[in-house]
Amino acid sequence: MKIRKSFEQAICILLLIGAQDKPIKSHELSEKLLVSDSYLKKITRQLVVSGLISSMANKRGGFVLTKSLDCISLLDIFEAMEGKEAFVKTTHLVEKVFDSQLRVKETEDFIVDYLNAAEWQYKEKLREITLAQIVDAAHQKE
Repeated sequence: MKIRKSFEQAICILLLIGAQDKPIKSHELSEKLLVSDSYLKKITRQLVVSGLISSMANKRGGFVLTKSLDCISLLDIFEAMEGKEAFVKTTHLVEKVFDSQLRVKETEDFIVDYLNAAEWQYKEKLREITLAQIVDAAHQKE
């Protein structure tokens, strides 16, 4: 499984917005992240749709968080960027390819159940950490 770079960028965007006392403009974010404004807008749109940020369109406008940093988990961000669909979608190809006497359906179900359990564990780990915890970890002195 490979996580897209937009997940990392979304984390940075949310941390940058959360560090501001006022709305932050799109062009400021794109300059800090070294990405084009049009690319940044694709990411921020997903964050708006997911309800993590809102956009204020006026003279003093920009992006603001809709929740505090301690209420935004990595799972929230992951789902905003990657969606909430299950990792595993079987096509049931094995049923077409292998002899039905081999308990193919049961074996496929066993494998899918195992992969679904792994997905659940992965998402639970993402749920455990919030952006506030990341900020705290970054500011800890050794």
